[in-house]
Amino acid sequence: MLSKIICSTFPRFRKYIPANLRSHVKVLLKKIVSFLFYLLYFDDGKWKFKWLGVDCWQNSFDMWIKQEIIFEIKPDYIIETGTSYGGTALFYAMLLEQIGKGHVISIDIDPKLEAAQKYQAFNSRCTVLKGDSTSDGIFCEISERVKGGKTIVILDSNHSKDHVLKELKLYSPLVAVNSYIIVEDTNLNGHPIEPNFGHGPYEAVQEFLKQNNNFIADRDKERLPITFFPSGYLKRIR
Repeated sequence: MLSKIICSTFPRFRKYIPANLRSHVKVLLKKIVSFLFYLLYFDDGKWKFKWLGVDCWQNSFDMWIKQEIIFEIKPDYIIETGTSYGGTALFYAMLLEQIGKGHVISIDIDPKLEAAQKYQAFNSRCTVLKGDSTSDGIFCEISERVKGGKTIVILDSNHSKDHVLKELKLYSPLVAVNSYIIVEDTNLNGHPIEPNFGHGPYEAVQEFLKQNNNFIADRDKERLPITFFPSGYLKRIR
């Protein structure tokens, strides 16, 4: 309701806002709507989506952006840390099926795949490895598999800062120029949700970007009304 009021009111009063302030007002309004959306979305558990009946638990705006990235890059491999029920891995596998190339490698310490394995695309285009994404054995196996391929990395496992930062340092060399590492749930620890979470993905990203000038946060990927990954779409530029 509030978003409808804002959308209908802003054009009406736009002519009274000085031209040099209009963009700032729009940014402020977007932040207000986003924050209120977050409150409603998380309090009611509306983020627990399913993809074709498989638990996915993603924000639909970010899923849309991810499919744009996957279609643009047309990767040989998508590395996903944090399989859970396999809903997102299934989503990626089905996109790759339509593109006609690519394979998903997903890692989790306790994957639950019964629902996802009912789909042919999951079984043919997805490999799930059981273990810690930062362990030497898992990383060596993955780096050997993707050698020479075009890779997208999506981080959605343990959300502590130390773990995410270790993942970033490990997996970033596997990403080619113009491809992406997507760090999920950078909205934790007051960005803007769960202010008492403690240092998490967002803080890991900030430290990583200070240490690594090969990547930038691609703000264009945050252009839709809501993202749960602020500063989390990391594009390799060199």
